[in-house]
Amino acid sequence: MAKKKQPQSKTKKDTEGPVLFEENIDKHHKMKDDSSTEDDKESISLKTSSYMVKLVLIGDAAVGKTSIRQRYLGKGFQREHLATLGADFAATTRNIDEYSVKYQIWDLAGQPMFKNVRPRFYKGCFGSLAIFDITRKETFKDLTSWIEELYLYSGRGVVPVIILANKTDLKDEREVTIKEVKEFVAKLNEKTKEHSIENFFLETSAKTGLNIEKAFELLSQYIIERFSSDQEED
Repeated sequence: MAKKKQPQSKTKKDTEGPVLFEENIDKHHKMKDDSSTEDDKESISLKTSSYMVKLVLIGDAAVGKTSIRQRYLGKGFQREHLATLGADFAATTRNIDEYSVKYQIWDLAGQPMFKNVRPRFYKGCFGSLAIFDITRKETFKDLTSWIEELYLYSGRGVVPVIILANKTDLKDEREVTIKEVKEFVAKLNEKTKEHSIENFFLETSAKTGLNIEKAFELLSQYIIERFSSDQEED
C-alpha cells in the first residue's frame, strides 16, 4: 500500500531547488488505466517500423514550451509569448534511426487557471519534456508538482521525463546551476528505477535551437526501446 502524502513544508519556498514529492510513485503507477493496453499495442509494436508516440510539454507559463515546439516543427523562434489556451496540439512525422515516428505533441498551458482542465490532455502519453527557465528559479522548483501531475493523469503511471533547462542563451541571467539540475534528476531516477524508468537532462535554447532536435530524438529512442522491451517480456 502506498504511503500517504505528507503535508508540504511551510518552508518549501525557501529551498534551493525542487523538493521531490513523497513516496507516492507506486500509487500513480498502480493507477495506470488498463484500457490503454490495446492502444499501447497499436502505438508501439515490435512487428512494425512505424510508431505513434504521444508526448506532453509541461512547465510553468513562459518557460518556452511553445517556442520549443515551434522550433522543432521548423517555425523558428518567436519572441512574443502567447498564452496557451489549455493545450495546443501539433503532429509531425520524423525518422528516428530505422523507424518512422509520428508524434502527437501536446503543449500544456502553465498558468494556474488551467490546472483543472489539464488532466484530460495527459492521458495516454508515453513521456514528457519538463521545461524550466534558467533565469527564473521558481520555475525549477515547480518541476516537482508538474511531474507529480504527469504521473497522476498519464494513465500509465510513471513515464520517462527529460528535464530541459531552457533559455541557456541568457547565461548572464542564470539562476539555476547545472549541478542543481543534475542532482534533481539523480534523485528522481532513484525513485523511478524500480519501475525501470530513467529520466534525462539537457540544456536547451529555443532561440538558438540548442538541443531541441536532440531532446525529442532522445525521448523517442528511449520510449521505443522501453515499451518494445515490455512487449518482448510479455
